Amino acid sequence: MDRPGRVLWIMGRGIPNDGAGYYGRVSASSSAGGRSRAAVGLTALCAAHFLTGADGLAVAIALPNLQEGLGATTIDAQWALTAYGVTFGGVLLLGGRLGDLYGRRRLLVCGMAVFAAGSLLAGLAPALPVLIAARALQGLGAAAAVPTALALIGSLYSPGPARTRALSLLTAMSAVGIISGLLLGGTITDLLGWRWVFLLMTAPAVVAAVAAPRTLPEARADEPPARSDVGGAVLVSAGLMAVLFGFTGMEHDGIAAVRTVAPLTVGVLLLVAFVMWERRAPQPLMRLGILRVRSLRAASLAVGANALAFTSIVYLETLYLRNALGYGALEAGLALLPLNVAALLISVTAARPLSRRSPRAALSVFFALIVAALLWLARAPSPAAYLSDILAPLIVLGVAVPSIYIIAIHEAVADIDPDERGLASGVFETSNHVFGGAIGIAVYATVLAMTTDNAHDAGGYRAAFLAAILLVAPLGLVAVLQARRKRAVTARPVPSGDRRR
Repeated sequence: MDRPGRVLWIMGRGIPNDGAGYYGRVSASSSAGGRSRAAVGLTALCAAHFLTGADGLAVAIALPNLQEGLGATTIDAQWALTAYGVTFGGVLLLGGRLGDLYGRRRLLVCGMAVFAAGSLLAGLAPALPVLIAARALQGLGAAAAVPTALALIGSLYSPGPARTRALSLLTAMSAVGIISGLLLGGTITDLLGWRWVFLLMTAPAVVAAVAAPRTLPEARADEPPARSDVGGAVLVSAGLMAVLFGFTGMEHDGIAAVRTVAPLTVGVLLLVAFVMWERRAPQPLMRLGILRVRSLRAASLAVGANALAFTSIVYLETLYLRNALGYGALEAGLALLPLNVAALLISVTAARPLSRRSPRAALSVFFALIVAALLWLARAPSPAAYLSDILAPLIVLGVAVPSIYIIAIHEAVADIDPDERGLASGVFETSNHVFGGAIGIAVYATVLAMTTDNAHDAGGYRAAFLAAILLVAPLGLVAVLQARRKRAVTARPVPSGDRRR
């Protein structure tokens, strides 16, 4: 059924497979029905990225109201964010690989259904422990959906302009989600209450789960293993979750606290055990050789450094505006809005030009712009002139951050066999969320706590932005050195091992 020239039966209709991947031929043909179905399938994938982009900031903005509504302390309420981040980052790698082995569309559907259930439960939660459990459920759903969404782009579109447009749209949806989190989160909380921040996420997640089986091809490895690598799955998920849990402890209790050191140590030991296990497992969850693919290494390092830079804006700049400059919640959201508008415009318009550039040269330019913009923000004057001290560096970042993400997301699966696209996507997204959502926030919060006793003092923000530069610059440099000098001109053929039905 899967060799070139055979017929793929999807939803009762036969579509010839020319080796370019399902919809790769349709998107290049005159079949309006095929193009329409691919567009609807892409919409379902974009919905997954939109929801995960909007979730974090929307909940962060609603956190004070949530805390008051449930009668929780500030430290306890933070678990509404932490529970999501720990489960999301800890299970991403597993979610990507399970999609390869048992069906990416199936994992996307299950992920969106679990995310919807978690959102509904969070909106109806009678107490904080129930809300925290619901947020963990949302994180599990997102960890299944996000890496499979990226991998399925390769099944929807063959390499070329169509795939470039699809990936740029996927990037744009993340930017739109972030804008929605910044603006709609506060608006919904003020008008309807914090519960509606979760309840309004339920419907689009359900729509994505229902639409995916009707519009997306199934894709998985040709021969799923006779038995699953349960040991590897437990070790990698537990190890990543322990590491993330340790970094959250750094923010609350300090670097040397037992609450920080113990889970970090346990997490590292579990990940070392995972590597040793995978080397001997007859059917490994993760083929370690995939980390030798240079383009994937470069993409993962680049997106990690990029996430560190973006987190410094979302976290540090928001606090700087609110505390040091006295902005209100809506004012701070509007002040940051140009960053997201610029990011959205770049995501929509710059994908094709960037796809023709040398990855190494392009990454060099944009990482240099990021470092320059962070140095600009590290001045952190108080009082500050919005146009020169805030707006100008935000626009520079609004151009550089999405450009790096576009380059990285193309490179992540450029040289990966179809059987392992989900695994590669899991590695890529894990780097994105571990560096940005865990390491970045933990380091910046710790620097702020160590350098200032007064939240209104701008000195701590200067130190924290300098810490961001010290993280971003070396990691970005390594990514640049790993990146290819020239973008691949021709795509690798799709082997018959990538089963789509």
